[in-house]
Amino acid sequence: MDEEVVGRHIVRRPRGNINRATSAAFEDRLLPLVNGGRAVIVDLGGVATVSSAGLRVMAQLAGLARGRSNLIFAAPNEMVSNILNVTGFDTLLDIASSLTVALARAAKSSSE
Repeated sequence: MDEEVVGRHIVRRPRGNINRATSAAFEDRLLPLVNGGRAVIVDLGGVATVSSAGLRVMAQLAGLARGRSNLIFAAPNEMVSNILNVTGFDTLLDIASSLTVALARAAKSSSE
């Protein structure tokens, strides 16, 4: 998973699938950032699909982020976007249509 610091925000870019085999590593790499209090943007553009195990981890991380940091999932492709919509996770997670939108949202949140 690539990482980039953009201003005061951290952008993580997972690749491939977020599933039973990869969800623990996904969580392990994001958990310290979420607990660190900075805005974290997860660019989903390189993620092909998300399984129920991946959704569970995403929801857990979002729950932990509340009150500590800002966690935004950005730029899901059509497949991932459909999974989020069908499962209702699009209403549970902070999802931005693009990385640009996510960065603007994170900047606005950190200035409030």
